[in-house]
Amino acid sequence: MRRFVSPSVLASVSCLLLTLFVVLPHISDIAVFFASSPDRTSGDTVLPLNAAPADISETPRENSKVEPLETVEETVEYEPEKEWETPADIVQLRDTFLKEAEGKTARGTVQERFFVNDGATDVIGKVAVRDCAEEHHPDFAALLREGANLNVENKADPLVLIFHTHTTESFLPAYTGSFYETAATRSEDPAKNMVRVGDAICEELEKHGVGFIHDTEIYDASYDGAYARSRKAVLAYLEQYPSVKIVLDVHRDAIYLTDSLACKPTAEVGGRKAAQIMIITGVQEGPVTDFPGWEDNLRFALSLQNAAQQKYEGLMKPIYFCRRKYNMDVVPCGLLLEFGSDTNTLEEAVYSGRLFGNVLSELIEKYE
Repeated sequence: MRRFVSPSVLASVSCLLLTLFVVLPHISDIAVFFASSPDRTSGDTVLPLNAAPADISETPRENSKVEPLETVEETVEYEPEKEWETPADIVQLRDTFLKEAEGKTARGTVQERFFVNDGATDVIGKVAVRDCAEEHHPDFAALLREGANLNVENKADPLVLIFHTHTTESFLPAYTGSFYETAATRSEDPAKNMVRVGDAICEELEKHGVGFIHDTEIYDASYDGAYARSRKAVLAYLEQYPSVKIVLDVHRDAIYLTDSLACKPTAEVGGRKAAQIMIITGVQEGPVTDFPGWEDNLRFALSLQNAAQQKYEGLMKPIYFCRRKYNMDVVPCGLLLEFGSDTNTLEEAVYSGRLFGNVLSELIEKYE
């Protein structure tokens, strides 16, 4: 079922594993790798979509750059982190899970970790970038100063499209410091999977009067071809709603340091734990072709990252700039987002969705 939502009408993979080599400079004796996934050999990473194949050896360039960035602090009356209360159904899921976990044998340990500039090659003010491109190394500071290629004529029109190529990705109901064989990290229930995070983003967009479409279709019932299916849907939306200028594919990550040690990226915002968010943006080089507008996507990523870090410092992990395209080429402001990992809690992810939705709304208003 698809739901189409705007301010005027409120009607109606394992996860996508980004093949990201997580740099842990202060834990040099631990090999970092991601859990095995059908994605690493599936049709999602072949040339028709020009997504580079899995490569856990991918590392950022060596020469790093740190630059200051002048910012102007703004006083914002609306503070969603102070108004948010954990939804009752999430509380119930959490309590039930904690009770059931007492009699379960843990398969491994969950390490709660706050990523700051881990693996970053470039730091501009509060904006960190992990540059894993091989041929292109843009002037990130200059692109950030230029701002996003975004012109908002009427924010009430459908402006933002949110979808989920790996819709069924889900989270732990609660944090116990462990993960279990029987704990589901995938669900078709929209109250528990990535749709719930997308809903949280959309609720904030609606409060700001920003028009949006939230596609809740499940594209990963079979992982093979999930990106091709979601791309077809996205292109249809863009044809039907030419006012859409921002397209976001919302996922969650999965980070395993060993078979028995998982990592959940977590920040504290407003006295609550939030799943850290990673923006992924691509570049046309090597196996990635037909992506001439990649620099526009990067400019939007930098602007969004800066807005989030200025408002909720620590919410964002470094931007991942890499040889990837996925479906980011469809508009100049198209990105893939990872909300936490499979060992973050649903509560943390939904809270992050709310915070991110507020940041995105305020950024859009600056381009009116």
